[in-house]
Amino acid sequence: MIRAIPIIVNQTIGGAFVALICLSSPSATMAQDTAPSPPSSDYVSRAEYDKLKAEHEAMKQELDALKATVQQLTAAPATAPAEAVPKKAIGEEKQVVTVPPEAATEELRQEVETLKMQVKETFPGSTKFLMAGYGTADFTARSGEDPFFDAAFNALFLWKLTDRLFFEGELELEFEDQETTINLEVAQAAYLLNDYMTIGLGRYLNPMDFFVERQHMNWVNKLPDKPLAVYDGLLPESELGGQLRGVIPIGPTKLEYVGFIANAPGLITESDDFTEIGMLDFDNDANTGGHVAVGGHLGFIPIPQIEIGYGIQRSKVGPRDQAVTAVLQSADFNYVQDSTLLKGLINFRAQWVWSHVGNFVYDPDGSQGFGPLEFNNNRNGGYVELAYRPTHIDNDILKNFEGVFRYDRLNQLHTPVGFDEQRWTFGLNYWLTPSTVIKAAYEVDDKNGGARDQNAFLMQAAVGF
Repeated sequence: MIRAIPIIVNQTIGGAFVALICLSSPSATMAQDTAPSPPSSDYVSRAEYDKLKAEHEAMKQELDALKATVQQLTAAPATAPAEAVPKKAIGEEKQVVTVPPEAATEELRQEVETLKMQVKETFPGSTKFLMAGYGTADFTARSGEDPFFDAAFNALFLWKLTDRLFFEGELELEFEDQETTINLEVAQAAYLLNDYMTIGLGRYLNPMDFFVERQHMNWVNKLPDKPLAVYDGLLPESELGGQLRGVIPIGPTKLEYVGFIANAPGLITESDDFTEIGMLDFDNDANTGGHVAVGGHLGFIPIPQIEIGYGIQRSKVGPRDQAVTAVLQSADFNYVQDSTLLKGLINFRAQWVWSHVGNFVYDPDGSQGFGPLEFNNNRNGGYVELAYRPTHIDNDILKNFEGVFRYDRLNQLHTPVGFDEQRWTFGLNYWLTPSTVIKAAYEVDDKNGGARDQNAFLMQAAVGF
């Protein structure tokens, strides 16, 4: 006797599939029926939102129930034979063909999962959004200048569109030349290719400059001002292009890598200020000259407390028919240790950068009054910084103080700038919370080459959120 159990199972699966189609069809009709007529704006009332949310939850429950039914069908015995094929002739042996139900149930399961994902991704508020940033208030009293107060605010916007697709944006609002300026610091889309590789496109912080990418935020930076050369100096603060970055585990160590391609900086050949001649213009957003910069950074972490890094960027700069080579390099060292012996947290940081611009003939026709003048522009500089905070002592007030010392230098005597500069800065910080700090510092300035020294007293309150 031929058994027909598989036919019943298949009919049940077909019924479930039809139910699924019916579920998805009314949902589309429901979306059309509940959608308001085109108004003058995209405003959705609270009542409409609550209604849509309730309908969405109801549909999820129905889909979950359908999925449970499919799972029950999958768990049914799969060894029963299907309906026999009709015999060819009287007396011939009957042929029985067994059709496993796994293929049909797997297809139905995939349809259910696809529909659930579509519902989840199209529901309002399905993407994740986070706003972060930091704000500062400053006081500066520098010799030879009027003392002044200042303030700035940086807003950081983060979107998680899917488990692999992200977007990051940062706006900086600050006072400059007695006006409030708005700068676009970051506008980058990033896609996680795998656990060890991420690709990013847009405007991003310079990956080869360790201080700019990881330390420049005011509540992270240990002192009220930024070090010479590495910030607003010899390297660009941001790039416009694409980058590929990630981490490679090497036994107990790690290797961080970044490779990028971006608009090349411009070469300043004309300026009302002669000291700027031969410098690089990092705000070359229009990519005048059509050159491309290529670079990267490698960071080696032999133990969790230490990272050693090196970065480089190479490009052509200047007019197309007179372009010269510009090479920027950076070496960095970072050490962080929570010391039981010293009862506190030690931070030691150092970074040195080099800027080389090849020989170029400036003012070749003498129209600017100083040429023709040919020279290469080589400058270098960096900083060394040590900070200590007694986090393991018993006094709740003293453990929040942090002492900081920094030495920074910029060598540019043999350029149109005409002087070198070095500074010794002594600071004392008090941490109100892990991301809120009040800083006070005194800075001793020394310029070699005829420029005036400018010692300074600095204060800053910084809040990160």
